[in-house]
Amino acid sequence: MSKKWVREAKRKSASKQVPDAEPRMSKRLVRPLGQGEAFERWLRAARRLQLPHGLVIEGARGIGKTTVLQWLTAALLCPSELDEDEPCGMCRTCTRIANDLHPDVHVVRRPRDDAEFIQKETSFHRITVHQVRTVQEELQRHAVEGRARVATFVEADHLQDDAQNMLLKTLEEPGSATFLMLEVSRPEQLLPTVRSRVQRLRVLPVADSVVLGVLEERFPQHLGRFDEIVAAAKGSLGRALSAGTEQAVQLHDLVREWLDGTQDLRPFAIARAALSGAEERRHEIDAARMFLWWMRAELRRRRDALASSAEGSYSADSLEPWTTWLERTLQADRDLDLQIPPEQVVTACLVQLMS
Repeated sequence: MSKKWVREAKRKSASKQVPDAEPRMSKRLVRPLGQGEAFERWLRAARRLQLPHGLVIEGARGIGKTTVLQWLTAALLCPSELDEDEPCGMCRTCTRIANDLHPDVHVVRRPRDDAEFIQKETSFHRITVHQVRTVQEELQRHAVEGRARVATFVEADHLQDDAQNMLLKTLEEPGSATFLMLEVSRPEQLLPTVRSRVQRLRVLPVADSVVLGVLEERFPQHLGRFDEIVAAAKGSLGRALSAGTEQAVQLHDLVREWLDGTQDLRPFAIARAALSGAEERRHEIDAARMFLWWMRAELRRRRDALASSAEGSYSADSLEPWTTWLERTLQADRDLDLQIPPEQVVTACLVQLMS
């Protein structure tokens, strides 16, 4: 064998022994803002591995529950000794948690598109028994890095009842240094048997001044809309950031055109315009939710303006249509949870608002 072939063989052999590179981690942990003393107590408990084995993190959609969940998870697992009460937020462990890549953190969520549904054989709109059983099997194994094992359920209010019943065993006998965190927008959707076995942490709204400061930093081009965004967000930084994007601003304009009746706009045309540019189904759902969110915000603003213009005297009947319209947009949001096609949901909602 020539020397050239020997060198080539060694090079190929060495390349086979090189482990696959770790996936690129683009996200960084962010510390939750303005969460008060209750959150600080849970955080200190997490650093000492004294967090309740079952914890429900509740609050409105977009208010920052995922940020709270990830920071508490990092407090459980971060090996840094820089701060005995906080995770460092910068080490490899914290970065992997931010990117859902830590081997001791098992994240369970609903599938978001057709490919994921086919691959995982799970329900489109529910977290299933199969998913709970899988994570329970993972939690029975030893922790890879030794400090703790964590299972986080995103949108846990969409757990099937049978899946919640299966989860009871883990809540009752979690094992050493094993923690379950359930993120929910509607805690009443959890079974009473589950609620009785967990502690609850409510995520607090962020001060309007803080929301405004972040918007000024991120979206200076939409300065004239900040007051409307802050008022609609109601302390939800996540909602405010979503509402400051170019797409969201266009959806807001579309909602205004519809409510003002400045053009001969038809429900089908409006629905298509609201969802235009969405490349995947999950993007259509996100656009539909933002359109409905802006619709509710505008309806509330106009209802309140009507009430205030009445100089303190107005009949309940004059505001009844506005309440009905708000309920219809909320029902449309729930229809999206049932995986009804977004265009159909938005169109049906607009047709109802015309009646």
